[in-house]
Amino acid sequence: MHEEPAEPSSNRPDDSRWRSRVARAATELAIIFLGVSAAFFVEGYREQLDQAQQLRQATGGIIAELARYENKSAEFADSIDASLATWRTCDQAGQRAIPGYFIIPGAPRPPTAAWNSAVSSGVASLYVPDLRLELGYFYTELVGIHDNYIRRLEFTEREILPRAEVGPDAFYDSTGHLRPEFAVEMKLFGDFGSDLRRLGTMAGSLRARLEKLQRQD
Repeated sequence: MHEEPAEPSSNRPDDSRWRSRVARAATELAIIFLGVSAAFFVEGYREQLDQAQQLRQATGGIIAELARYENKSAEFADSIDASLATWRTCDQAGQRAIPGYFIIPGAPRPPTAAWNSAVSSGVASLYVPDLRLELGYFYTELVGIHDNYIRRLEFTEREILPRAEVGPDAFYDSTGHLRPEFAVEMKLFGDFGSDLRRLGTMAGSLRARLEKLQRQD
C-alpha cells in the first residue's frame, strides 16, 4: 500500500521564532549582567582610590603632628632639666633659690586634631593593626601625660609664681629646708621631663614609619 509523505509540522516557524527570542533575551541579560558587574567594579575601584587619598592626607597630618611633638618635647624637656639643675646648683652651694619649674608656651596640650580626625572618620582603621595600636597608644599616653602637666601648671600658678614675687625665702621653712610640697613638685616636673623625652622618641619612631608608608604608596 502506497503511503503519502508526512506534511511538515505547521509549528516549526513558531519554534524558530521562540528560539530566536530566547537567544535575544539571553544576550540582553548577559549585557545587563556585564554592565552591572562593570559598574560595581568601577565603583569599588573608585572607593579604593578615595580611601587611598584619604589615608594619604590623614597620614600627612599625623606626620606633621608627630614631627612637631618630636621637636618640641625635646626642647621643653631641656628647659625643665635646666630649671631643675639651676635650683640644685644653688642648693648644693647652700643658697636658697626659687624651685625649678617650667610653663609650656602657648597651649598646654599638643595638637591631636589629625589623629582624632582619622579615628572619627574611620580612616585610622585602614592602617595595619600593629601600627594602629602603636598610634593609639602614643596618643593615649600623650593626652594622659599632658593632663598631668595641667596639674603641674595649676600648682605653679597658684603656689610658685606668687611666692616667686616675694623671693626664695618664701619656699623654705623655719629650719632653712625647702618645704616638702615644693620638693615633691620639682620631682614631678622631673618626671614630666622624662615623659616628654620618652614620648618624643616614640613620636620620632612613628613618624619615620609613616613616612616610609607614604613613600611606598
